[in-house]
Amino acid sequence: MRLAVLAASLFLALSSVAAAQPFETSEALLEAFYKPYLTGDFSVDDAVFRSAGLQALYDADAENTPEGEMGALGFDPYIDAQDFELSALHIDTPAISGGYATVVVTFSNFGARRSLSYELVQEADGWKIDDVVSSNADNPYRLSDIFVGAAQ
Repeated sequence: MRLAVLAASLFLALSSVAAAQPFETSEALLEAFYKPYLTGDFSVDDAVFRSAGLQALYDADAENTPEGEMGALGFDPYIDAQDFELSALHIDTPAISGGYATVVVTFSNFGARRSLSYELVQEADGWKIDDVVSSNADNPYRLSDIFVGAAQ
């Protein structure tokens, strides 16, 4: 019995370490971020992908949203939809300037082509998503503006 508990504890500890590894490239960050959308395995808390600034917007939204109510987001801004069946994911070559990068991600969702521009920042623990911009004609947005607008 002790061996089983020890083995389970070791597995959880190693899983946590693996999930906490920094993303050394912007491509690695976005590939890891989109993997659950392609596999259906959403076992990792997506906060590990967000910058401190973007996480602060998520936290403030959660704090200011009454229990049982929907927060600022009525859709998933990372797929520009509520539901998903992604295919043909393509992560463009990043435009990097110092500790900042812009990367365009394109994919099909239920056959409809979508394009999102990611603004990334390199923090002490690797690359992180700092903002997302959609210029899709039917739903243009900047993720940070959605949070700021909801807080006003």
